[in-house]
Amino acid sequence: MDNLKFNGVLKEIEERYPNIDIIQFLQEKLQLPDFKAEELAARIKKEYLQKAANKTDQKSIRRILQKTDKSEFPPKTSVYSVDCLSEKEFELFIKWLLDELGYEVHPEKNSNRVGVDLVAMKDGEIIAIQARRYPKTYDVSDSIVLLLQELKYIHRFQRLIVITTTHFTQQAIAVAQNLNIELWDIDTLVSKINEVSKKASVKAQTRFPQYNGSLLKTLLKLEETGDFFIEPRTSARYDLHVSGVKFPLLTFQAHGDEVIRCVYRIKNNKPVGEHEGITLISSEHDSTRIGPDEIHAYSLIIQYLEEFLA
Repeated sequence: MDNLKFNGVLKEIEERYPNIDIIQFLQEKLQLPDFKAEELAARIKKEYLQKAANKTDQKSIRRILQKTDKSEFPPKTSVYSVDCLSEKEFELFIKWLLDELGYEVHPEKNSNRVGVDLVAMKDGEIIAIQARRYPKTYDVSDSIVLLLQELKYIHRFQRLIVITTTHFTQQAIAVAQNLNIELWDIDTLVSKINEVSKKASVKAQTRFPQYNGSLLKTLLKLEETGDFFIEPRTSARYDLHVSGVKFPLLTFQAHGDEVIRCVYRIKNNKPVGEHEGITLISSEHDSTRIGPDEIHAYSLIIQYLEEFLA
């Protein structure tokens, strides 16, 4: 690689970081394949950008976040742990959630260049969205709200939404109400996730057979949907496939009329062997069954299989 060209690319990345997709930028500038761009981006972040980013992030966090005593808030139950997601996974999760809620996310608008995380459309309005994953021990101040308001006038956004995984200060709430900016705190986020989950559940019920008699009998009926086919194997084992995909999505084994083993065969978006998959149901040597009851197990299987249907 030409050092002069690389140094020029690196300098531009440093100037634009963190408001830049480094992998995509390297692919375009240096004509690198995906895996090479990912490796180089990881090295650049670690060796060149992390120290500067840490200093900037600390200043930004001190300005945007305020330490709070969370004991004053009643505990909330979340159906989805956003805390376990990486920054990239959180970004993809928010895009998916917005899409399911009817927002049309426009990555081609190059939101980073206009200073927001996402640009979307809904009901004919252009919407700027800031989605930030912050620790629950902090509240988000009005700084991020005021910054988004400034961008509204610069880029003529018609709606503004701030999404976070914690809560907002009372000052931030008051300012947002005055400026007509929507705030989605962790409780609102959980509510939105529940809304999407209920829609998915209703949709799934019309696409999958109802549980009838036993888990084995119900799983075998999945072939009747036309979306799946089942390949019998030895020892009463079955591989469940979806049309157009070479690898099985699910392997289950029966003893009599009972499913004694069930394994998801797609892990981290990659096909895996039967013994490397995610086990939903298993049996001990003394034939003790381990896993959710059959009706609950079928509900979880539906949620899993729904992901592979267009």
